[in-house]
Formats: sequence, C-alpha cells, structure tokens
Amino acid sequence: MSAPGIWRFADRLPLADPRHAVSLGEGGTPLLDVTDALGLPAGVTVRVKAEHLNPTGSFKDRIAAVALSLVRERSLRGVVGTSSGNGGAAAAAYGARAGRPVVLLALATAPPEKLVQIRSAGARVYLTDGLGHDPRTTLRVAEQVRAAAARHGWLALLTGGRYAPEIMYGARTIAYELAEQAPDATHVYAPIGGGGLYASLWRGYRDLGGAVPRLVAVQPAGCPTVRDALAGGPGVLPQPSTTGISGLQVATLFDDDVPAAVAGSGGHLTEVTDERVAAAHARLVRLGVSVEPAGATALAGLLDDADAGRLPAGARVVLVATGAGWKDVQALSSLAGSGPLPHGADLEELLA
Repeated sequence: MSAPGIWRFADRLPLADPRHAVSLGEGGTPLLDVTDALGLPAGVTVRVKAEHLNPTGSFKDRIAAVALSLVRERSLRGVVGTSSGNGGAAAAAYGARAGRPVVLLALATAPPEKLVQIRSAGARVYLTDGLGHDPRTTLRVAEQVRAAAARHGWLALLTGGRYAPEIMYGARTIAYELAEQAPDATHVYAPIGGGGLYASLWRGYRDLGGAVPRLVAVQPAGCPTVRDALAGGPGVLPQPSTTGISGLQVATLFDDDVPAAVAGSGGHLTEVTDERVAAAHARLVRLGVSVEPAGATALAGLLDDADAGRLPAGARVVLVATGAGWKDVQALSSLAGSGPLPHGADLEELLA
C-alpha cells in the first residue's frame, strides 16, 4: 500500500529517511468542477484545486509537513519563521504533532482567527509592525530569522525559494497531483504573495519532464511585486503594500524564480483589484467552495482575463484555492449580512 498524500512522492522530497516523516493527512486534495456556474465561453472548463481542504485549511500544510520532518530528522530544536497566518497555523499544528516548539513573527494585521489557530496549537506568536506591508521591514526580518535560526539550531520557516528552498519541495507536490488529476490542463491560475507557491508549481511541473501548462500569476494590484520583477527589478515595492487581501500582503518576493516561471511556462501576470477579489470570493462561497479571499484570487484573475479577451477558446483551467473560508470570519460576515436572526418560523408559509 502506497503512502498517503504528499508522501506518495517521498522520493522527490528532501527527507533521507521516511520514518521521520510528520503527517496530518496533507495532500491528495480534490478537483472541483465549477464550469457550469461561471458562464464562460463554450468549451472553457474550470476546476478548483481544493487546497483549502488540507488539515489546517491551506496549502501551507504541505510545506510545514516537510519542514517539521526535516527538523525531526536533523535533530533541530524547532521552527522559527514569519507568517501572515496560514503558514504559521500549519507550522504550529505540525510542530505540535512532531513535539517541537514553534516561534512565529506575525503580521500585525493577521486575522484574529488565524492567530487563535496558531496559539491554540501551542506556538508562540509575536506581532511585528510593518512585516508584510513594508518592504524594508519584511526583508530585514526575513534575514534576521534566517540568521538566528542557523545560529541556534532551528529551522527557518520562510516560504520562498530564496530563503528556505528545501521546505518548498512540499508545495511542488501540488503540481505532481495536478499532472495526474488534470493532465489536460492548459492554464493554472495561482495567487501570488511572496511567490513561493507560484514558483513551486513551475518547479514541480519541470520535475516531471512533461509539458508545463501556462502558469498565470494573479496578484492584488495594491502589491505589484511581480510587475517589478518582470521589468527586471528586485520584486520589491518602493512603498508599503496597500492591498487588504490577507496572505497576499507581501511587499517583496521571497522567490527569485517567479520571472523564470512566467517565461518558462508561457504564462503571464494578471493584477486584480481587491473589489474584484471580493466579488470572486462571494461567487465561490455561494457555490459551496468556502475559501478565504486569498483563495478566491485565482478566480478573480481568470474572470479578468476572460473579460479582457486573454482566455483562449477551449482553455482547460485549474484554479488553486489556497485557504479556507473560516480563516477570515470578517470576510464571510460581509457575505452573511447583518442584523439579528429571526426567532421561530412558520414552515407552511416559508415552504408554500
């Protein structure tokens, strides 16, 4: 019987001895067909890679599983990293499973639900002003985390190839699964914050040696780091990020392979407004696909591309839904409406 989830691909992951693997059942997420509900041109199909159904509610579980496995195999003391919420929640849960401490520097604007999730698993969290939003602070803190982790025998949890390439092998497993589940995919739309997910999809497809679908990077217009990188810049904002999309408020790319991934896959960048993300979020949630706004950003990019005529006829699209809806109750509350619920109901009148 083969190993479940990401550990089916153990020969491609940086763990020497699979007996050290730490797992909570991550990976093996389904594809959900939402084609009929989107009203796109005939012949276009759209499927959602439901990464929000991972154990702690995001694709970051794949990365945390590899990270804590390496901590255990290498007898490291624990994990220290930065987080906007989802990576920290994953690290906290997998750290608890592995019996290792987790220390996190979190965005001061992280949703309370994510902070509760982190703390309930026993991790220590320290809010850090400017982290994520301000480029200088974000780069400085990342370098401090990497250096301090090396000095003290901890593993740095910085989810991008520039800082922690080994743990990012966990995110490549999404591409491995998509190659099996959707071998006909022509386009894969993925949201971008620090760029680790997007670049990992490209690296994962390249590992397999076959055709790579067009990888479309979807980023909030208020955090245009990819635009800067594609123009030959460092992928760092000259001023703080202004997007309100939790998880995508990263004022610098953490992965230098993003431009290569765009070019190498024949993909492109689509920037979307926060308002377009909110509309896409409402659409997915009301289809029963309960994601947070960051998890709906790929759909916002697809709809913008369709409106602009950038989506070719017959495209077979996969959207990567990155995080679960319950991680951002404020966003869900905006869809639920306000006001008190009524007490009692006359079913005969309601159902007539």
